Amino acid sequence: MIITLLGASGSGKSKIENELATHYGFEKIVSYTTREPREGEINGKDYYFVNNETFNEMTEDGLFAEYDKYSQNRLYGSLRMDYVSGNRVVVITPYGLQQLKENCGVGNIFSVLIKANLGTRIKRYIDRCGVNKFNFDDKNEIAARVERDFGAFKGVEKEVDLVIHNNEGEDIPLLAKIIVDECKRKYGDLNK
Repeated sequence: MIITLLGASGSGKSKIENELATHYGFEKIVSYTTREPREGEINGKDYYFVNNETFNEMTEDGLFAEYDKYSQNRLYGSLRMDYVSGNRVVVITPYGLQQLKENCGVGNIFSVLIKANLGTRIKRYIDRCGVNKFNFDDKNEIAARVERDFGAFKGVEKEVDLVIHNNEGEDIPLLAKIIVDECKRKYGDLNK
């Protein structure tokens, strides 16, 4: 079973992904990216950090089940071999979900759209940067993400199995439980 988590920047995808991995035994699919690591991120645990040339070679070799260009022309993608077996969870874009359905079929994919209001998402982005470190470039990045996400996530509600809301103060463990319960309701025993 593959749980895919989709959501605009700051919607809380990674926190829910970590909860599913830590408390429900889902193995995180570690994506490849061309962006630089954030403070505290570990290569091979959070992402595989590669340069553009390596990423493009992997794309040409057909290694990715899905890939997409995201904020600031950064590339993200996950390997085909990571979708073969087991209970997995991955954060992807709407375009990535389309590719995944084409490349891996839809029978074992449970897709979740995580929504959060704009104020919550912006606050989370500022908190991630650090209030005292937040600068003009970060403000421009927020504006670019909001604009990009508006188009990228328009109508996605119709393409996913479940929509949940993760606004300020939401209970991440409860949201993860809702996802697992809905996944079980749709597919039955997840350990088959």
